[in-house]
Amino acid sequence: MIYSLIRNYNFNRHKLALNSVGVVKFADYFVVVCKTEEEAINMYEKLKPYLNKRGLTLADDKTKVTHISKGFDFLGFNLRQYKTNKGMRLLIKPSKTSIKKAMETIKNVFIQLRGKPVGDLINKLNPIIRGIGNYWSSQVAKKIFNNIDNYIWIKVRKHLKLLHSNKPFKWIYRKYFKADYTGVSKDKWILTDPHDKKIQLFKMSWIPIVRHAVVKFRNSPDDGSLKEYFEKRDKKDFIRDNVFSRRKLAKTSNYKCRVCKQSLVGEELFKINLIVPHKLGGDERYDNLELLHQSCRKYHQTLLEKYGGGRDLPKIAIYFRKNQVEPNSKKGYELIKKAFKKFKYQIV
Repeated sequence: MIYSLIRNYNFNRHKLALNSVGVVKFADYFVVVCKTEEEAINMYEKLKPYLNKRGLTLADDKTKVTHISKGFDFLGFNLRQYKTNKGMRLLIKPSKTSIKKAMETIKNVFIQLRGKPVGDLINKLNPIIRGIGNYWSSQVAKKIFNNIDNYIWIKVRKHLKLLHSNKPFKWIYRKYFKADYTGVSKDKWILTDPHDKKIQLFKMSWIPIVRHAVVKFRNSPDDGSLKEYFEKRDKKDFIRDNVFSRRKLAKTSNYKCRVCKQSLVGEELFKINLIVPHKLGGDERYDNLELLHQSCRKYHQTLLEKYGGGRDLPKIAIYFRKNQVEPNSKKGYELIKKAFKKFKYQIV
């Protein structure tokens, strides 16, 4: 097996006789998989002069011939075959270099925000934790997620002690650690901004490990008989890419947009929509929220004003009064949802 780094090279345009070997490439990086060490060395000797003629060179520090049982790093992961009771098994884990880099990034955030309010720290850390975790989430990383969370916990304790050097930890814990405000996680010790309970530190261990599944040969979303197959794929993709609060909302609509009836997974952005708007007294409790595509939400708001009699929605307010239902209640949410079914959505 050969793995290496080259610059501005396109295997598709300049094909080298690869015979029985396999090539995996991404940007400037590539791996050549061979059956024997002799074949790998032979391929390496062919590659060097072949690339030199085209003004390209292999990066010596990132080029190596190795056996899969010894492993190698590729795109932030370590690929290695391990001995198990059932024979040899390939495990792909975040590489030590990648883990060290992640910890350095997190450490730098604490250095930059030393002595700053907890809300600022959480807002800076959350996208970093999610980004790194989502990148690793398709491989063997659960133990590493826990290790990263423990590392952050140690840093958080030091940060809080610096903010309140004269206060005991018991006082600090009561002030800064709360249960998950969404109710999704059972964890009762989540770092929380004391000024806004909705700002909470995300934990990498909350990210599920979801293996990437390649779409089966000739399977197409346009095939009606494969509807269930693609719905399952959409669900997995949504779970991997979104936080708990959005997963909870998507689950209530079976991961589909209520307006267009299409999957929430895709290129189009989605927005949180209030079922009973603020104008009618609706708040942001979960029962009053739904996920809609950005364009669908805009279209829904237009129709809401049209059927509601204007921007202040007077007709809908009268509708609630006639039915003697409080808008910002479970009955109110159900009542307006029934009204939505009469909306004439025309999706092109």
